[in-house]
Amino acid sequence: LLLDVPEDKIKTITEALKKNDVIVNKKGRVIVLENCIDCGACISLCPTEALYFNSNYKLEFSYEKCIGCLLCLDSCPRYAIEEL
Repeated sequence: LLLDVPEDKIKTITEALKKNDVIVNKKGRVIVLENCIDCGACISLCPTEALYFNSNYKLEFSYEKCIGCLLCLDSCPRYAIEEL
């Protein structure tokens, strides 16, 4: 089950779920570091198009689209993506 919870409600909802023995994992987010060479290897694996090229062919990342699957993490030949 994946829930998208507003920032101001995260603590309340997380505590309520944990009281009912629900395991709660935070969504993994990624950030593109400076050693990115814009090769696009990560783009092909992203199921939500959170990683994409802008009009100047530079890699961009959308936190809003990211579902935290981290498929992009292992695809990068320069290790330019890290889990936050």
